[in-house]
Amino acid sequence: MSFAVFILSTGRCGTQWIASQLSQHYGELYHVEHEPLHNAYCPRRMLGCRSPDKMGGEDSASILAHADCIEHHLEKKNYIECGHPCWSTLPYFAGRFRGRLRIVHFVRHPIPTAYSWLTHGAYQPPILPHLQMKELLSPFDAGISFPEYRERWSAMTAFERCLYYWAEVNAFAHRFEARPGAPWLRISFERLFNSDALTQLLWFLKLPPKPELVAAKSSKIDAFHHVTGTRPDFSVIEKHRRVLEIARALGYDPVKLDSDATELYRRYTGFDSAPQ
Repeated sequence: MSFAVFILSTGRCGTQWIASQLSQHYGELYHVEHEPLHNAYCPRRMLGCRSPDKMGGEDSASILAHADCIEHHLEKKNYIECGHPCWSTLPYFAGRFRGRLRIVHFVRHPIPTAYSWLTHGAYQPPILPHLQMKELLSPFDAGISFPEYRERWSAMTAFERCLYYWAEVNAFAHRFEARPGAPWLRISFERLFNSDALTQLLWFLKLPPKPELVAAKSSKIDAFHHVTGTRPDFSVIEKHRRVLEIARALGYDPVKLDSDATELYRRYTGFDSAPQ
């Protein structure tokens, strides 16, 4: 029996690479998609609705039609969807594909994740006035875990709001993992390229290792790499107890980076110097 695999993540943590490599090396065994619906998943609304049937209109129709499409793919081969917008739709998929669902919880350290989202304009005024702000999630949305952020939201920087989003998605993952019925694998962005996590992922997907895939770990794929002039103070993470708690539960030291701050500033601003 074919099964459907979904990667649950915050985004900005390597799912483009996974999708590209699986499609290239295992396309005969898996139908691979990367963010097939993009924002049409309506992740903020789905978090509160729990089911597309309750959304109504075109939004509901898009998700239901996509689920039908996945059913069609499963008639021929396994299916894997990489990318972040599906995260809050996974409880619905758990029911729709009961007994055929597998989840890969893909995590990354909160600081580089939040900074990467800043380069995509998250929680910042849009360049053009007619565009909407990219607000990934807010403590005023239905279904969120940390309503206490409502009181401090207006005073939080865009970087802090990205940290909040990171905490909410991973708290959701923790709740979802506790539900029985779907095999679950958690791997980290950091270990995927520097440890044995790729081997664990292939085992979970029931795929044979290939030398050319292992060799591809040295190549990074980010078709949507942007830079920003914003240089946040990373130490602000220490003001966010919820972020610290979840980071530690996932095995991270939230105030310690694998690389120094200068490397992150260089990657996301294009300049070498950190703020003074």
